[in-house]
Amino acid sequence: MATTKTSYLSTFVTSARLVGVLGTGIVAGYDIALSQNAIPAILTSSLPADRLVIAWDNIYSKSEAFGAPVLVGSLLAFLEAAYRAAIRPSIIYTPLGLTSGTQLVLASFSILVAVPHTIFGVAPVVWRLKTASKNVEEATVRGGLAYVDAVGLREDVDAFRKRTAVRAGFFTVAFVLGLTAF
Repeated sequence: MATTKTSYLSTFVTSARLVGVLGTGIVAGYDIALSQNAIPAILTSSLPADRLVIAWDNIYSKSEAFGAPVLVGSLLAFLEAAYRAAIRPSIIYTPLGLTSGTQLVLASFSILVAVPHTIFGVAPVVWRLKTASKNVEEATVRGGLAYVDAVGLREDVDAFRKRTAVRAGFFTVAFVLGLTAF
């Protein structure tokens, strides 16, 4: 009598991949909305520079805490799914012509590429804008006026928009790679 062995490995790969896909999809969607809708809306408004930096700070402060944990979870999920896919013998290729394991490793790499971009590209602009926002808030509390370089501030907000769009691109690539890996 022949017995068949049921493997739950493919179910686990799907679950880990699902966590990675959902996480990168959420963060990519948020960054796309931020860079294509929210930031252009405040840039095209007639807000004076001091109000513009406060509006930017309100938008940024609402989101800065959730992105990193979601991306770490997505990265770990993709790596776990890639490991499980690599130890499962398969000759099935994804629509992109890669194996599932290779594609999930590339999705993980796409998330990791966003880290230096965020540290060296986005963070300096955020620090300048946060400093300007803090100066405006402190001046408001003291009842005085804060000097804000309106042109430089608008350039920084626009640079933040563009660099966030690039970062959204990295997360979108990870999302697509994870979604199409079977």
